[in-house]
Amino acid sequence: MVSPRPTIMDVARTAGVSSATVSRVINGATTVDKELSKRVQAAVRATGYVPNALGRSLRRGGTSQIAVVAPDAENPYFTQIIGEVERIARDQSHSVTVAHTEDDLAVEQECFAQLVSRHVSGVLLVPVDGMRTDLGPLTDAGIPVVLVDRGIDGAHTDVVATDNHDAGRQAARHLHERGFRAPAVIAGSQTLRTTEDRATGFLGAWRELGVEVGADALQRGDLHLESGRTVMEQLLAAGEADCVYVTNNRMSAGAFEAIRGVEGAPALLATDDDLWTRLVTPSVSVVHQAVRATSRAAARMLTQRMANPDEEPSTTLLRSRIIERDSTQPKG
Repeated sequence: MVSPRPTIMDVARTAGVSSATVSRVINGATTVDKELSKRVQAAVRATGYVPNALGRSLRRGGTSQIAVVAPDAENPYFTQIIGEVERIARDQSHSVTVAHTEDDLAVEQECFAQLVSRHVSGVLLVPVDGMRTDLGPLTDAGIPVVLVDRGIDGAHTDVVATDNHDAGRQAARHLHERGFRAPAVIAGSQTLRTTEDRATGFLGAWRELGVEVGADALQRGDLHLESGRTVMEQLLAAGEADCVYVTNNRMSAGAFEAIRGVEGAPALLATDDDLWTRLVTPSVSVVHQAVRATSRAAARMLTQRMANPDEEPSTTLLRSRIIERDSTQPKG
């Protein structure tokens, strides 16, 4: 049986340092402490680790390759992020590879394995699951990771995301100020922190405003258009909600389909300023996320992480804003 090839993590364990420090020594960084550098070099010899020539050339000069890993190829929010990162990367002499996980943990792990084999210099990741996504394959290979839009519980890495609690609170205040008093919210899975935080912020703000909110006010979909339509149809049949906040863009489109042309339908507050929200009748009010600012902050953070892998991770939260249109006009 062939022995497994030594990895950068084997070197790190032998030297008693982080994989990021090993990566910096191997790639010729001059800022590593001399004693640490000697320990890493000794561990490389002891383990028989052979650095990949392609990976070293990418990191030392010319065009390096970064990856953007997103869950949904058809979601306008993620396509905007990818497009913005590509523009920024070109200005910084990086090439960009894009992978989609289809919101599937197994596919996500396959993507990670492929990125490790391609020796990418860094990864901007929208994780599938805030509790179960495993960054091990990337971090074990010494590849810097910046999480975008969604965090991962316990992950020691950089994050750039929307302040989702605040987004939900803004949504509640907007609807309350316009005279609505029977709210409902359509969220995603409980393990998806983005929509869960928006829903939590939304419902909590209503209670602070003195509005009684029952358990039925929280409804769940699967982030896709069909579930938004189905859940909204159920809310219409129940006939109790006078306003509905939908916590992602795809479900928002489905919810609009369900209420279009329905007399006395609840007010609708969607997520993200997608083109359709401006073109339909009635036009749809939205909680608009700062897509360009998110992309720029994430790309900048990844560049810094690639240059200084030993710095402490940081979290950047960006604020949303309400764009008011016809769908949340004050209740008459």
